[in-house]
Amino acid sequence: MIELTDEILNRYIDDELSPSEKDTVNEILKTSEDARRRLYAMKLVHSELKKYSPAKPSPDFTSVLMKKIIRKHEPKGQRYFIFSISSVFVIISLAIIGYLTSFILSTGKSTDEGNSTVNYFIPLVEKLVHGIQTLFSNGNISIIGFIFSFAIIISAYFFFDSHKQAREKLSKL
Repeated sequence: MIELTDEILNRYIDDELSPSEKDTVNEILKTSEDARRRLYAMKLVHSELKKYSPAKPSPDFTSVLMKKIIRKHEPKGQRYFIFSISSVFVIISLAIIGYLTSFILSTGKSTDEGNSTVNYFIPLVEKLVHGIQTLFSNGNISIIGFIFSFAIIISAYFFFDSHKQAREKLSKL
């Protein structure tokens, strides 16, 4: 005697059983009230499911779904990391520009009103070059190099970490 499982009942409803299996199921159904109730419930569900037609997706369903999957699997930390690294470089650049501007303004400006723009521009460039030389002097260049080296090391860490996370996600798929 076989055990009457839901799979066998589904195959019975779909008329996928061999004649000997059908006879066995019919014998079980004649003797078991519980089996008849389960069969009735499954036939009811089967008939209700046949009433529904499958939903048709929109034409761009696949592209929308793939965009969501890709967006979901993008490491969010990588976007924040790139933003933070670029912010650090912008802040350093603004600090250098601010330093050079304050250096030029602190050295004083020419009071000679009769000079042309070219005559005023040359001392300004000389002051700018002198400011850059002062900024990148021996002591300052070490600090600036340290800051850039530190930023590169941190960016390498985050790059390799995001690469490792992406490989782990791919291996789980």
